[in-house]
Amino acid sequence: MVRNIQLRHSGKYVCMVHTEVDTVSAAADLIVRGPPGAPEGPIVTGITETTLQLSWGSGPDNHSPITMYIVQARTPFSIGWQTVRTVPDSVPGQMMHATVKDLSPWVEYKFRVVAINSVGVGEPSMPSKQIRTKAAAPKVAPANVSGGGGARGELVITWEPVPEEQQSGEEFGYLVAFRPLGSSTWIKAVLASADVSRYVYRNDSVAPLSQFEATVGVYNSMGEGPFSRIVKVLSAEEEPSAAPLRVWARSVSASEVEVYWEPVPPRTSTEKIIGYETFLWSSGCMSMVVGLLEEATPGLALCLPVTPFWRGESFELLLATT
Repeated sequence: MVRNIQLRHSGKYVCMVHTEVDTVSAAADLIVRGPPGAPEGPIVTGITETTLQLSWGSGPDNHSPITMYIVQARTPFSIGWQTVRTVPDSVPGQMMHATVKDLSPWVEYKFRVVAINSVGVGEPSMPSKQIRTKAAAPKVAPANVSGGGGARGELVITWEPVPEEQQSGEEFGYLVAFRPLGSSTWIKAVLASADVSRYVYRNDSVAPLSQFEATVGVYNSMGEGPFSRIVKVLSAEEEPSAAPLRVWARSVSASEVEVYWEPVPPRTSTEKIIGYETFLWSSGCMSMVVGLLEEATPGLALCLPVTPFWRGESFELLLATT
């Protein structure tokens, strides 16, 4: 019996029996079958934006005919080696070339080939030389376009940047287009940076909470790509126009005070009070913000901690709207 058999154990085996009278022998050929060996290094030709031609040499079949080949690729953006789509979809064992398709433009790739037979999957070939597909106009628009916020007179538009592997070429940037709701004329801005994800339009004539339509497109050295779907965005809100009235406080304990005030009603439809900030100071020394109430509901009070070195002292209180 041959234990832990390996491919190298293939060969002719002879069994001999010796007696005082004679010698008898019998021979047999042993064939050990295994998964295929590694194909010979692949070669890349015919590179386009999304396809290329790949050829390779056959490796040892290890006594079981190769039934098919799998082509794998790796990029700086992939996690390990990934199987790629080919023409034909399933590369038969007697074919040692294929067209690789559905690649991303302007991305660096390495390729390798794996052979399969009835015993199993073999070792991969050595990787090909690194190549880069040709550039093309981008095909992916920015995602999650939205906006809002900012200072008075500002329109803020934000989006999720397009990943580098989907930029398709050099000199990648963004095209921002927006217009007042109901207008037919777009205002456009060109942002020549692949990393930017925010655009701020400043115009003192823009009323608070004005409605705009906005869309963000892409471009590179090969041309313009698609724009995102059009979304509605509001310009910045108006700052509060008045301070709270009837502010007073009372001591709750040695370390806390409770503050009360009369809420500020909004004076216009574009002025919305969202909260109050509280400041304390003593002997001319103001502290940082020590309290923030993110509501503007009447009748609410804010309980503030008092720093140890102020305990037992009198202090002044400032309440501001936000």
